[in-house]
Amino acid sequence: MVEFVLCGTRAFLRFLHSKKALPTDLSDSLPCMQVRKQTRIPSVWNKDDLLKLLAAIDRGNPSGKRDYAIILLVTRLGLRCIDVKRLTFSNFNWNDNYLEFSQSKTGRPVRLPLLKDVGWAVIDYLQNGRPVSDSHFVFLRHLAPIAPFSDEDHLHQMIVKHMRIAKLPVSGRKKIGMHSLRHTLATTLMEQQTPIQEIADILGHQSTESTPIYLKSSLNLLRECALSPEVE
Repeated sequence: MVEFVLCGTRAFLRFLHSKKALPTDLSDSLPCMQVRKQTRIPSVWNKDDLLKLLAAIDRGNPSGKRDYAIILLVTRLGLRCIDVKRLTFSNFNWNDNYLEFSQSKTGRPVRLPLLKDVGWAVIDYLQNGRPVSDSHFVFLRHLAPIAPFSDEDHLHQMIVKHMRIAKLPVSGRKKIGMHSLRHTLATTLMEQQTPIQEIADILGHQSTESTPIYLKSSLNLLRECALSPEVE
């Protein structure tokens, strides 16, 4: 409850400052406290911006083919960034069109359908973009030394690069990493009335308790929860 009050007060102070009702922004003077994960509002993309991001990727060059395949894997299948970086050739079953791997965060095996657009993006990269290498990892850095991405590389720079090409605003107030693409998929699935358990399975959540947080990021779903002022 305390974090809600602080968050609301901080936002109100910023609003007053933006409207010049306060000469200085007093929001920074409020104390900060650790916010529980369940109270946070996930960062999500609107549909138009996401389409602009994908359209801005130059799929005519090797790194563009790689970036497009990676972003699609996160956007369409909800993979964590670490799992994308650790994908090997053996994780892809091309005959039966599915992707199977053990999640790095939970250790749980997951099998996902290899959607047509995702599959063709990966194939295009493997055939026409991937540097020559004996590494068993699918996605590689394209600058010497040619090697897989490190676990510490969250590929944030990849998103920012294509956002700037698409002329999308890059703001420090909104998280725009790979994880925000997972949030967007989860929110979209919720709006499509996908069962909570199914969304949890796709995202690799250990418990369905982590999944309803995406209700907060959908205005459409929040409107359904709103109470009519006429209800007594």
